[in-house]
Order: sequence, then C-alpha cells, then structure tokens
Amino acid sequence: MSNKEKIANKKSEGAGKGNSSRFGAFKMYSLFSVVILIAIALVFNIFIDSVLGDKLVFDLSSTGQNSITKVTQDYLDSLPADTNIRIVGLMEKPTNIKDTMYEYIVPLLDDYATKSNGKVTVEYIDPDKNPTIISQLDPEGMYDLTSNVYAVSYAGKVQVVVPMNCFAYDQTYLNNYGSYVPVSNNVESSFTNAIVNLTSGYTHKAYFVRGLQEESTLQFARVLSALGVESADLPASNDFSIPDDCELLILSGINSDITSSMSTAIQEYLNNGGKLFVAIDYFSSTTETFTNLNDALHVVNLHLDDYLISENDPSYQLSGEHLQFNVAVCPDYQSMTSSAYLRTEYSRPVKEYDLPYEYIVTSPILQTSASATSVQVNSDGEFSYFENAGVYNVGMYSTFQGVSNAPEVYVFGTLDLTSDQYISAYGSNDANVVLLRSIIRNLLPSENSVFVDSKPLSDYSVDNTKVTAKAVTLMTIVLMVILPLGLITTGIVVFNKRKNL
Repeated sequence: MSNKEKIANKKSEGAGKGNSSRFGAFKMYSLFSVVILIAIALVFNIFIDSVLGDKLVFDLSSTGQNSITKVTQDYLDSLPADTNIRIVGLMEKPTNIKDTMYEYIVPLLDDYATKSNGKVTVEYIDPDKNPTIISQLDPEGMYDLTSNVYAVSYAGKVQVVVPMNCFAYDQTYLNNYGSYVPVSNNVESSFTNAIVNLTSGYTHKAYFVRGLQEESTLQFARVLSALGVESADLPASNDFSIPDDCELLILSGINSDITSSMSTAIQEYLNNGGKLFVAIDYFSSTTETFTNLNDALHVVNLHLDDYLISENDPSYQLSGEHLQFNVAVCPDYQSMTSSAYLRTEYSRPVKEYDLPYEYIVTSPILQTSASATSVQVNSDGEFSYFENAGVYNVGMYSTFQGVSNAPEVYVFGTLDLTSDQYISAYGSNDANVVLLRSIIRNLLPSENSVFVDSKPLSDYSVDNTKVTAKAVTLMTIVLMVILPLGLITTGIVVFNKRKNL
C-alpha cells in the first residue's frame, strides 16, 4: 500500500470517529431534551393544578355524578359568608377509587369544597395515625365516631355519614342472597341533608314503631331527613309509651299486629291531637287481620281490610296483572303529586268504619277502577272469596272538624310509597314518592326542607345542555392553542438542531 493510500485511510478512520462522536452527542442531547420537556410539563401541570385546582374540571355527564346539583348550590349560596362546615373523612384519602363506592364520593366532595366559596372544607384524617381527631370533633363522645366514616361538623354539632349508606340497594337481591347490589347513588343527598340539618336544625321529630316484623324503612327515613324531620325508633312492647316529642308516629311495612296496650296508647295519642301514618300491604301479611291496629284506627273512622284487591280493568292493570295496577289520585290530592295515577301492587282496601260522628271527616286519596274486586287468599295461595266489583280505596285521610288540636291520620294499603324496594327502584322523584313528601310536608310543615334526588349509577353519557361557553372556550384553548403550540415549539427546536446533520 502506498503512502497516499495509508494517509487516505487514516483520514477516513478519523472522519468516522468524528461522525460517531457527533451522533452520540446529538443522541444525548435528544434524550436530555425529552427529559427537560417532561420535567417542564410536570412543573407546568403542578403549577396549574395549585393555582386553578378543579376550576378546569368539567362534569358533562347527564346525571352529574361528580357535581353538586343546583339545589345544593343554591343552599350553599344562601348561607352566610362566614359559615364553616367541616367534612372530615376519618380515613386516609382513597386514591384507587375506580369501581369502588368512593368513585362517587371523593370527587363530589371536592366539588362541594370548590363551589362553596370557602364555606365547606374537606379533609381526610386517619384516626389510627391522629387519634386526637375524634376527641377534637366529638369532645363528649356523643356521636360514636369511628374510622372509615365521614364526620360533617358545624358549630360543635356533628352528623355521621357512612359511605355504605350513601347508596340504595336492590332489596330483593339482598333478602334472597344476602348481597348488596347498589341501584342508585344518594351521596349528594346524604351530605346535603347533613349540611342542611346542621345549619338549620331539625324542626320536627317522627318515630318508627319497631319490632313488628316490619320492612326496612331506610329510604323513608332519608325522605324525612331531607324534609327537616328527625326520625327515631320506638320499640313495640306491652308497656308501649309514645314520647312527648313525637310529632308523627309511623307504622310502615309491619307484618304482625300491635298489642292491645299499644292500641290503647295510640288511641290516647290520637285523641290528644296526634299524627299517624300507616302503610301496610297484603304481600307478606296474608293471614294477619290487624285487629288491635284497627281498634286504634276506628277512633278516626278508618279500617284496614284483610282482603287483597284484584283490578279487573285492563286499562288500569300493569302488564296485564290483576294484582299490579294503577290507582287514580282523587281530585283533592292531585296537586300533591306529579301524576294522576300511581303504581301499586298487593294492596289492601282502606274504608270507613262507619262511626256516626259528624265531626270525623274522611276522604279517599287513591282509588281503583269500578271493576276492581277484593278477594281472600287461602293457605294454598288461591283466591277463595270474591266481593262485588266496585271502587276500592287504597289510601285514605281522616281528621276531626271543628275540634281544636285535631288528629290527622293517613292510612295506605300499599307499601309503594314508602318501601326501600320501591324508592330504590323508581327514585325519589317518582310520583308515588312525591305524594309521600307532600303528605309529610302537610303533616309537619318546615321552611328548611331541601330535597336532592338520587342519581342513577355509572351514567356518564354526555349532556349537551351542560356544555357551557366557559367549558367550550377553555377546552378550545387547551386543544387548539396550548397543545399545538407545544408540539410546534418542540418540532422547531429539534429541526434547528438537526438540520445541519
């Protein structure tokens, strides 16, 4: 090999080493640029989050799963500016919330804090790590605070919200299989009711009679709470006594009769101007005649029959079923609900007892068609006796006219206004439940009632009416300005660095 060839080879080797070194430098520069870009994006994201928080978060779902409703917003806006409501989750703040009940709770509570103008604060404190938090919230140990609940605190008063109780469950599945299957979301209702009751105070007291094989009344109690009515349990017993602060006595879904001593106590309660609400269907209590309960109802000239109503008018029947049908709302009560007809099933007739006292005034609330009959059911579940066709009352009202401190009594032969199963299935804005709320308002008027309807679960379909100009503007800026500008800037930097390669 000549000297010229050797020199040329050395130059070629040197050039190769130079290019390799140059490519390595640009490779490191590219990697470093990517790292810097990621760091800038993270810092920018943290800065925006700290400054704007949830102001750039929009809930466009049709049911507003993560947003407070206008009802809640209006109530929060009505509170004085110096109001301080503290919501404390007695737990570590849940993080992996997808497909858990906290998926519906944590974001919604953040929305309370964001939209309350400082009136509501939300925090999470684990009592296992900070045991003083319970004594701080409840110095006298009145509220039995424990881990994994929410304490809503205001002016030294506390209401406990249990996450599990923020949902309505399929009662049929629960009764048959012992498993909780949620069917609706009552999170906002639970927290807003707590806030309203703490800031306005309960204005009335109702008692549920317990110990008579009754159905669950959790949903009924929530309706009362939303109307500013505190509810408590009153055990059935031979020495039964109605408390002095009882403004409404409730027997709902009982499956066995009251005792004679209880009947005497209720009669005395009514004669002193008491208010009574009774709802009993025929589905579970096929053999119970409720003799003692009827003795009490006779004071106001009402009687609950031990028959089952069969509706024979096809236009009233639901899906062709004789025992599941619509009932007409009587004219005097149509303004109290949102429909002229309500659903009912397995219903008992309610009728006048026929006491000859003119001061007792009764009126029908819900009625069948003129083609309905009432039947008895034998031990084999077969119809054994048919009464004549005619109009039957499924609900009635009674009071005393021209008497001071008159009693008021509502009696229904159906549970399709009050049962957990019905309210969970059809929601709090169903016409049946609207009638229930109106009745409670009539019995126990309150100016502080705030009612938030339940929400269906996992409904994230977009509601176009929620796409506001503000949301569209911000999304447009992010999608059409900020992101494209970032990509263009990155492209220019990379192009300038690599164009001479």
